[in-house]
Amino acid sequence: MGLADVTRAGVLAAVEEYQYVGGETFRRSYGFGRAKTYELVWDGQRYDSKAIAGVAHLYSVGSLLSAGDFSGGARTVAHRLRVLGFTVEDGAADGDGPQQAAPQLVLQPRGTARDRGPRNFVKSVRRGIEIAGIEHVLGEQADVLAALYPDGIARLWGATPTTQANNEKVRALRNRRVGDDVLFYAENHFIARARILHLFDSSPVAQDVWGTDEENATWKHIMALEDVEEFPTRVLAAPILRSLNVPAPLRSLTLRSAEDYRRVVDLLPKRRQSLPPALAATPPATSSARLTATDLLQRVGSLSVHRHPKHQAPSRHQPLALLWAISRIAAGKPRLAPWACFSTEVGPLLAGFGLLSSKLTPEYLFWHLQGSGLWEVHGIPSDAGPMPQAGVFDTVQPVAGLTYQTAELLQNPLVRLETVVKLCGTYLGDVDQSALLSQVGLDGYATADGLLHGVEDGHNEQTTDEERVLGPTARRKSTSSRLVRDAALANQVKELHDHACQVCETRLKYKGRPYGEAAHIRGLGSPHDGPDELPNLLCLCPNHHVLFDGLEIYIDADGVVRQTQGGESLGLLRRRAGHRIDETYLRYHRTLCELNKLAGE
Repeated sequence: MGLADVTRAGVLAAVEEYQYVGGETFRRSYGFGRAKTYELVWDGQRYDSKAIAGVAHLYSVGSLLSAGDFSGGARTVAHRLRVLGFTVEDGAADGDGPQQAAPQLVLQPRGTARDRGPRNFVKSVRRGIEIAGIEHVLGEQADVLAALYPDGIARLWGATPTTQANNEKVRALRNRRVGDDVLFYAENHFIARARILHLFDSSPVAQDVWGTDEENATWKHIMALEDVEEFPTRVLAAPILRSLNVPAPLRSLTLRSAEDYRRVVDLLPKRRQSLPPALAATPPATSSARLTATDLLQRVGSLSVHRHPKHQAPSRHQPLALLWAISRIAAGKPRLAPWACFSTEVGPLLAGFGLLSSKLTPEYLFWHLQGSGLWEVHGIPSDAGPMPQAGVFDTVQPVAGLTYQTAELLQNPLVRLETVVKLCGTYLGDVDQSALLSQVGLDGYATADGLLHGVEDGHNEQTTDEERVLGPTARRKSTSSRLVRDAALANQVKELHDHACQVCETRLKYKGRPYGEAAHIRGLGSPHDGPDELPNLLCLCPNHHVLFDGLEIYIDADGVVRQTQGGESLGLLRRRAGHRIDETYLRYHRTLCELNKLAGE
């Protein structure tokens, strides 16, 4: 494999991640240095071409090309990127390229009836302007708007010039940028929101769209906007303006920083999850609000799934695809995968575990999972429409998968487990979950210790009939990778409890010596990846160790040991001074028992 395997979709995915995390973090994460000669130029920004190509290979075919695997010269990286339709320029740019830029907040008065504000809002924002109707005055902006609005309808809003030198409006016009959020203000309320897709100045366009005001001025400073999101219930502006230190009523175009925006974002309606077609192929700039584990579980629990018209059973396709994506995170695979990989691996899941009445359409799933707010797609042409034709996927080989924030959250084993439980409990109750988790590679959840080691040489460990007949047990060489435990820690927890079981207080003796076992609460094996430390250990007798690892017993939030099936109490977990148990690990084990219970029902 090499640079020839890099796809356009993989490059777009790498560029989006570079934008999100910033150049320094991106390079450090993947082991690249700054571009010495050639830089990729995309949407007016510059990127380290070699780093982009290496990560693009990861998302194109599943393996990273490290910095030492290839050169970044004109006949290698630059040539491949140009073949894929990108611009590559000679000469490293100053600075660090685009950094993570959260949206700023643009406060935009809609205007009154006197200056035709309501009428203009309906005309050019709500309904939109036909690009073909203003093409004669657009000039070079025609191609830009056509790319932004494949349906031919542009959402535009403008601002009149000001003669003052440095007032609020001047600063807002000078410093607003693509990716900022615009809040429309009218009658002491905020009424709508939209994101800026493009900025340009044109008096001819403004005059053709809106005419002139009473002073014969026109709205020449133009914003091209994402589809407007009008609030079902208008939002009282006073608390927001007060927090932003903006006088009420709002009389002028005003800009506030991303930090200010974060302070008031919770006072606004949550942003719609679905993306318009024009933005689906190129995800928008980083949202001002970080995705939290609570947000993740809420989105997973409220997927927009189809229901069977007769028995109203929810479709399993989205949950199955998300389980597949989670298994990739657990296995350390890239969060994004090419279409060929998705269709090959997810297709059998849909056939084996989906509803019999559901059509097998992986391409529909690949595309529409974006509506969950947890999924992104790269490489589909902007003119492909709201649902691209099946042939488009095979032709352009797009890549898709979990968003950066989602994948980042799922690196946490507890969040990952809780998400699996949410998916299985909400949508997959009628499925053989043990078989499903095994097929997607999450069979380590079947026990508390997980998959402890893997045989690497591929030999079968079973003894054949021939070997048994011939006499003594046969031996064969094998190579395996095993977890290394700290024996001193195991001895410490047993000594702290005088080798007595923390569940039943049994103290065994073996060959005249006390005997107890050290049990990890969050297992060391995959996919649990628990730490080998004292707060993650219990001292148990062999019986309760087996039951604990087999998910037959758990410790509830009050410290009571209970049976997983039925919930019968076995008494309080006995504790000793000097042995602090981390409640997070107990919560992980409880959640694992919940999943095991779902799988057994």
